[in-house]
Amino acid sequence: MGWITDRWSRGWSMARGSWSVLKRHPKLALFPAVSGLALFLALGLMTVSLIAGTGFLYALTGWNFDDFGADWRSEVVMFVGAFLVLYVLTTIAVFFNTALVFCTLEAYSGKDPSIRSGLHGAVGCLPQILGWALVAASVGMLLNAIEGFLSDKLGIVGEIIGALFNTGWAAATYLVLPVLAVERTGPLTAVRRSSAILRSKWGESIAGDIRISLIGVLFVLQALLVFFVGFALEGAYAGSMGFVGIFLMAVGVLYGVAAVIVLLALSAMFKTAVYLYATTGKVPSGLDAALVAGAFRAKA
Repeated sequence: MGWITDRWSRGWSMARGSWSVLKRHPKLALFPAVSGLALFLALGLMTVSLIAGTGFLYALTGWNFDDFGADWRSEVVMFVGAFLVLYVLTTIAVFFNTALVFCTLEAYSGKDPSIRSGLHGAVGCLPQILGWALVAASVGMLLNAIEGFLSDKLGIVGEIIGALFNTGWAAATYLVLPVLAVERTGPLTAVRRSSAILRSKWGESIAGDIRISLIGVLFVLQALLVFFVGFALEGAYAGSMGFVGIFLMAVGVLYGVAAVIVLLALSAMFKTAVYLYATTGKVPSGLDAALVAGAFRAKA
């Protein structure tokens, strides 16, 4: 039980360290918020485009959905279209996360970061962003296809193998964005560099980000609890209690969205801190040295 308590405590301490930096610069949470909003709008437009009678959007895409499965051409068009959408969404996410990395670098150097400086930095390495988004989208689609194939052929064993592939890719690319932002390398070089940093310093067993993610799960579960309490009240009662239920549902949704945005920002900020510590040996301002040094378990 002692090691469980210790890891939970370290997770909270790590989150508090990153949170103290984010509290001083709350505008940094704007980057994952804008990225999430762009994803939400894109998915919304895609959904509308599938509904007959919605005019221009359906005219652009509806014909292929109506013919899908009739011949191989519609399937090719569907695949290419899905990949292009994935690439655009990945590019948007990578762009704003890179901007967040630039602002985080400024914050860790003692400067007051600005949204403009972060966007300017991201624009400055746009070729690297476009290249990495292409690699990330391609590998992501390939891994999903492999996982689906293995799952169909091997069942639960195939799902486990597919999950291991995804975990390995996530570990190898853990520090790609800080590498892209600071070293301006190509996407494949960035992957090799990220992997090399992990192997040379801590091995491949990532623990720091997992702790922050577990804390994130706690807050998301709280948001779900509030939402479902409100849902139950709204369904069981009319009048004032029904309005209370609707209010709680709205609070749950907003709380969950805010928690995800903050945790995405904290995760990116902590990865940037780990990269700085790994490459310079110096702990960024605002974070505890022992926590950053212990972000990964030592390789046996």
